Amino acid sequence: MEKPIVVFYEMDPKSPTKENTFFINDVFHSPRPKNDSPPPIHRHPFYEMILVREGAGSMKIDFIDRPVCKGALYLLSPSQIHHPIVTRDFYAYLLRFDPSIFNDKEFFDNLSIFNFDFLQLTDPDYEALTLMMANLYEEFQNNRPLKQCTINNLLKLLLIKIQRLLPEVINKPMQTTLFSSLNALMEQNGFKLISPNEYAKELKISMKTLHATVKEYTGLACGEYIRSKTIIEAKRLLSYTALSAKEIAYKLGFNDTAYFSRFFKRETTLSPLDFRRNSL
Repeated sequence: MEKPIVVFYEMDPKSPTKENTFFINDVFHSPRPKNDSPPPIHRHPFYEMILVREGAGSMKIDFIDRPVCKGALYLLSPSQIHHPIVTRDFYAYLLRFDPSIFNDKEFFDNLSIFNFDFLQLTDPDYEALTLMMANLYEEFQNNRPLKQCTINNLLKLLLIKIQRLLPEVINKPMQTTLFSSLNALMEQNGFKLISPNEYAKELKISMKTLHATVKEYTGLACGEYIRSKTIIEAKRLLSYTALSAKEIAYKLGFNDTAYFSRFFKRETTLSPLDFRRNSL
């Protein structure tokens, strides 16, 4: 039986029917008793950042285990499935937002931080981000003049600070925009296996420019990066839906189920059915 993905639509759990573009909370979780069921595997239709101040355990993000520890910063996009398991008292700032909060669409488009789901912070960056989160939390909790304007400005400063923590090459505006556009196109296409040449045409750039951008960001050839995203989506569909291998193959752009099976095994060393069995 598949493990269903829970979609939490409420940005603010205390106001589930209200349309919000921003939410922040100072959260605490204690480890669940051994006999309790684990927290649900889930995703959100908005962006989420979690800055851990104390804790231990793991955060599984799209089949990769990230550590839960002081200074861990998770940067979660709407498409990403995540599953926290804490083994010690957990304290963190949890921040959620929708890009519509920004009047200037180019600001968010020029950020590349959500192309990376995890950063491990140390001082002085950890202290700086903790203080910025604390200021946002205080502003969110109070009703003061120009509250929304202040939240928007503080959020922008926070995102800029995180952006500047990334390697220098990732802060080049042209590469950032191209890489973000590629990721957006792949998501719009359902992470189908599409050739780099087709993406270059859609982005109206040369294959050489696209390859160089992806290589600088990820260290991978463009085709290899696209394949890695198709594999992650295949794993999601195998783990969390009841779709057959044939249906998944078609959904990911494969006309031949046997070719999809060979592709999946070449990339993961497991057949699709073996992967599904192991994930149950």
